[in-house]
Amino acid sequence: MLRKHLVGLIVGVVIIVALGAAAVVWLTINGPEPTGPGLDAAAPAGATSSGPTQPASDSPAPSTSGPGTAASASPEAGPRQMSRLLYDDGQNTATVTGLEVTAGTVRVQLRYTTRSPGGWVLSCPARTADLQSSHLTMADGRQVFPVDTYCASQRPGTDFTLRPGAVLESWGVFPVVPSGDDPFSLTWYDLGTVEGLKL
Repeated sequence: MLRKHLVGLIVGVVIIVALGAAAVVWLTINGPEPTGPGLDAAAPAGATSSGPTQPASDSPAPSTSGPGTAASASPEAGPRQMSRLLYDDGQNTATVTGLEVTAGTVRVQLRYTTRSPGGWVLSCPARTADLQSSHLTMADGRQVFPVDTYCASQRPGTDFTLRPGAVLESWGVFPVVPSGDDPFSLTWYDLGTVEGLKL
């Protein structure tokens, strides 16, 4: 009698364990989708936690400018080299040679060269006027004036001559970082405008 009772108890336990395991498997496969953020849940687009996430050292950085990206691409800091002619009178040239993004600003690099036998006479306005003499025009039509320039910091209110064969590296710092998706233009003193610049 005891043996019969013991066998019945063991069979009952086995059936309960089997049913429990079957229920766990069924819930794992057919259970409800998780609604709260778990350890492996992705953050909503544009949200940050305690700071930017760094990719593993041997994995490529995730792309933010691929197809279907809703937000504008945010340009990475650092220099971008280019060669865009701003001014050329046959003897003298001014060329945009680079853009550099740093700490919420974009620095525009320019190179002046002359082949004129008499050199190229250049004028730097006084600092206040100088900082209103050039601007970036953003995709939305906004004009952004520089906070510093070569003239304002090195030669405010002076005229000087760039001698034949010499090169002058000039620059302007603008308090804006245009979206990597949107073109913008640079108007530089009375030398002209370069359209379609992009970071």
